[in-house]
Amino acid sequence: MPIFKYRISNKAGQIIEGEKNAGTRNDLINDLHNQGFMVVAVEEKVGFDLKNITNFQMGDISLKDKVFFVKQMAAMFKAGLPIIQTLEILIDQTKSNGMKQKLISVYKDIKSGLPLGASFAKYKLIFNDLQISLIQSGEQSGNLVEIMLQIAEDMQKSNQIRSKVRGALIYPIVVLFTALIVVIVLVVYMIPAVESLYKDLGAKESDIPAITRFLVTISRFFTNPFGVAVTVIIFVGIVVAFRFIYSSMAGRKTIDRWLMKVPIFGDLIVKNQVLQMVRLLGMLLKSGIPIIDALKATARAVGNIHFKIALVYTADRVAKGSPISVPLARSQVMPVMVIKMIATGEETGTLDQILLDLAVFYEDEVNEITTNLTRLMEPLMLLVVGGLVAFLAVAVYLPIYSISQFV
Repeated sequence: MPIFKYRISNKAGQIIEGEKNAGTRNDLINDLHNQGFMVVAVEEKVGFDLKNITNFQMGDISLKDKVFFVKQMAAMFKAGLPIIQTLEILIDQTKSNGMKQKLISVYKDIKSGLPLGASFAKYKLIFNDLQISLIQSGEQSGNLVEIMLQIAEDMQKSNQIRSKVRGALIYPIVVLFTALIVVIVLVVYMIPAVESLYKDLGAKESDIPAITRFLVTISRFFTNPFGVAVTVIIFVGIVVAFRFIYSSMAGRKTIDRWLMKVPIFGDLIVKNQVLQMVRLLGMLLKSGIPIIDALKATARAVGNIHFKIALVYTADRVAKGSPISVPLARSQVMPVMVIKMIATGEETGTLDQILLDLAVFYEDEVNEITTNLTRLMEPLMLLVVGGLVAFLAVAVYLPIYSISQFV
């Protein structure tokens, strides 16, 4: 029979590791469960130990994995499973050992009496600060199941929008990357060959057309180690300078304001920020979180600095007795329709529902833009690539037509 390595947790929360012969992996799991242990991991022993490799985890957990995890947790809560039993199942199903170890720590804390939200917040696992606030609110109000379903739905929608944006960007990225490869090949190989041909025919450098001389200069620069080093230094310098500028308040304001005005993408950025704001604010208010706390939490979640400032300013004014719509309107970043709808929600006492309705509207708007993004960018891509091809064609073939005068 094969030998299996197992890791289990006893009733005191202690982790026990060992090896045991069993017919199948499921047989060993059932046997350990019958003995009262919680199974953390079971692996068939092989010729070499992969433990150090499987424990290694690069970066954060992907949004797709988070969505799957939260949907499973919400489904089990909805089915009436206790939190402890839900975590046992999720730990057993988790493939990443890094994530599994954190879940075991969460499991131990909850068994010792720590609330669910505080346990996940302690290990910075799965949920962000805003979602932790929602979970804690759900635990206090007794509607944790509904909150978990809302979080799962919100994470799924965020994942879908992000996937659509990435999918829409594949086409222009592939086109630009292909054009860049063509330019590099021409500059590194074809332009030097044209220059060499001219010299073999006895032509002077001044006889080469100006457009070709320009590319010859670029070719000499990028085929020289010094030129490559200078290019790398400049590129790194630009990246470092951008990060330094963006880390300052003034620089971030300028860059974020510019991004909001970029053709095609600017509209997508603004609508996506509005979508994120109204959806999160609506969820928080519906969950019973006070309006000032909800505004501040939403400000921490949105990405654009101008939306952050608007929400923080609104929270400050609301604390002094102002309605939400007035300071939001003064920020001059919110669409007029959003301001009017929020004002209506305040007057009718249905602000949370109004915000969620706005979220549905802007979700459709963002989906439409991302769906049509490739079609909207095609004319711009054709102009850029077409102009580049025309420039290179003239630079490469113009000297060939004038070679006859040197033959």
